[in-house]
Amino acid sequence: RIPKDTAWSIERSYFPSLIERGETFVSYVSRGYWIDLGAPDKYLKVHRDIMNGIYVAPPFGGRRTTTVVDPGARVEPGAEIEGPVYVDEGAVIKAGARIGPYSVIGRQCQIEEGTVVEQSILWPNTRVGAGVRIRESILGRGCFVGHGASLDSCILGDKSEITEFSRL
Repeated sequence: RIPKDTAWSIERSYFPSLIERGETFVSYVSRGYWIDLGAPDKYLKVHRDIMNGIYVAPPFGGRRTTTVVDPGARVEPGAEIEGPVYVDEGAVIKAGARIGPYSVIGRQCQIEEGTVVEQSILWPNTRVGAGVRIRESILGRGCFVGHGASLDSCILGDKSEITEFSRL
């Protein structure tokens, strides 16, 4: 019923088609937390909500916590973390780097000296060079950001490579 290789909206196309064909269509009203993750700003918002304890999910578990750093992560002396922040297993935050509020540093990510990450989500295996600024962005798996680059409100797909001193 959903056409192959076609952009398709479940709520705008599929659900109305069920009703038009007279098929049974049932809904449920929930009073719990719900957010449509179909837009990048909503994806960032749900992470903020988790870190603020508005929505209960691991690793924050519904409590306001300044930082959660996995025991297998390495935050070098001189690195600054201003929570709420989550740093996953195997991540390395080098001395002089700053991870600001509402950031998620994924498994095996590497953040070099002088880099600032704020309100951003870095998926696993992303490498960020020295002196980079990343703000309100989402970086997919295995990305590389060259030194001196600046990313503001960017969405990078998996394995994206940003050359040094780029401005996005």
